[in-house]
Amino acid sequence: MHVVLDFDGTITANDTIGQLASYAVAFQEAQNARDPSQDSGSANKSDWEARWTSIVEQYLADHQAHTAGYAPPEAARTTLEHELQFLNSLSNVERKSVYRLRDARLFAGMTPKDLYEGGRQARERGQDGETAGQKQAVQLRPGFAAFIEQTSSRRRWPVSIVSVNWSDAWIRGVLRADDSERNDPAIRVFANKVAPSGAIVPNIPRKAVTASHDQKDDDAVPFSSCSDKAEALDAAISAATRSLPEQSAAVVYMGDSTTDLECLLLAGRNKNGGGGGIVMADGDGPTTSKLMQALARLGYAVPHVSQAQPFQRPWLASEGDAPRLAWARDFEEILASKILDEPIAKTSE
Repeated sequence: MHVVLDFDGTITANDTIGQLASYAVAFQEAQNARDPSQDSGSANKSDWEARWTSIVEQYLADHQAHTAGYAPPEAARTTLEHELQFLNSLSNVERKSVYRLRDARLFAGMTPKDLYEGGRQARERGQDGETAGQKQAVQLRPGFAAFIEQTSSRRRWPVSIVSVNWSDAWIRGVLRADDSERNDPAIRVFANKVAPSGAIVPNIPRKAVTASHDQKDDDAVPFSSCSDKAEALDAAISAATRSLPEQSAAVVYMGDSTTDLECLLLAGRNKNGGGGGIVMADGDGPTTSKLMQALARLGYAVPHVSQAQPFQRPWLASEGDAPRLAWARDFEEILASKILDEPIAKTSE
């Protein structure tokens, strides 16, 4: 079985983009303190926090305007086709924000080593008891270390991360500071990375995508949308199949946001391999998760893992095209449910 995980809000308890940006702000402020001549292209060299705040405010305004003006509205989007069209239409909003990051030079000059160290420190702060809502503190969902021990280390299943996060090095840094105190080389990360210029670019070659007018010659179109994640999932599956073909037929995808919807359904409909999709959600799930609400609106059943059957059971004709889906609050619930285990064969008396 091949386990593919989203990062922000799935492996981690909360989205970490704010913590990543806070680390970049602190990094640039420290650089300016050492060498005030840096970033001479800016009229206000030192106010990095204001730059980030402006990017967030513009993003929220763009997102609200796009959502309010989009047709059909949410309540009327009851088919998968319509929902995916809406989700992928948001890519222009996401990419505009990424290009503002580049133009603000928030990540300019930051190396993979810098970003890795930032992720490692953020996870350490989370382990020391700082809440994930505080700047530069990241916490993981309960049971992640045990989950990786069971899947990657003991069962030798390939594990991949698919994310629209801006920095694969940041992700690796957060994972390095896990309880196991190791960065598992078996975990491949398919996400964006920070270029020396500060641009956010994909860490693997992209398929043909349509560039926007904001894109510069040295930019590659970043991963930002639901369909972008599906493309990264395809790359993750191809890589795992090449290295461990006997372990990669079944794919289980885990995600928490609507950008994970297409990947969840792709994994959940793999009739040959016995995979499935698991939604990570807080609280009671259906009332707190926008992803679960979208799946319900589209007519998909998403039971809690404790009430779901093992994904590796034989596919029955009565299931039709319905994807195998479930939801959980954390990795402890997934392990306790045994949803990823092979079903126990019944013995005749």
